[in-house]
Amino acid sequence: MATHHDTWQAGGAFFFSAHLRDRSSRLLVEHAQVLGLAFRVAQQAYPFRINAIVVLPNHLHGVWTLPTGDEDGHRRWLRIQAVFDRQLPGQPPRAMVRRDRCVRPLWHDHFREHRLRDAEDVQRHVAYVHDLPVEQGLVRDACEWPYSSIHRRGNTGSGPC
Repeated sequence: MATHHDTWQAGGAFFFSAHLRDRSSRLLVEHAQVLGLAFRVAQQAYPFRINAIVVLPNHLHGVWTLPTGDEDGHRRWLRIQAVFDRQLPGQPPRAMVRRDRCVRPLWHDHFREHRLRDAEDVQRHVAYVHDLPVEQGLVRDACEWPYSSIHRRGNTGSGPC
């Protein structure tokens, strides 16, 4: 999988994942509302469509589509990180963020993404994203995991909840 912004293409759909540095953390589910806010702020500044997303305790996976004429998925992820980090109570002060401002202390330096080939590939990845809480032993049924887009109206992934 690629780990830099050169793979983003305008109007493309991408599988996406990002991890916290602390693998034992439950920060993402404990502060899911803050993460949701970060995504909404990023979408307002740099529109994109979230086809599917699942937030797990220390990482997240998703499928998103960029608008035609826009290929900057990297900027969107940096915005999400920045908003989440700033809104999170009790986190290190900004002075602890590295000088390059692209690296955040909570997150691994690189997120992963790869371009999805076609509609079938998108649907396969949407189903994969929605099934992750089951595969990781967090719940018995994907519909039991509250931090998933499987609950959205009109979902075409693993099935309606």
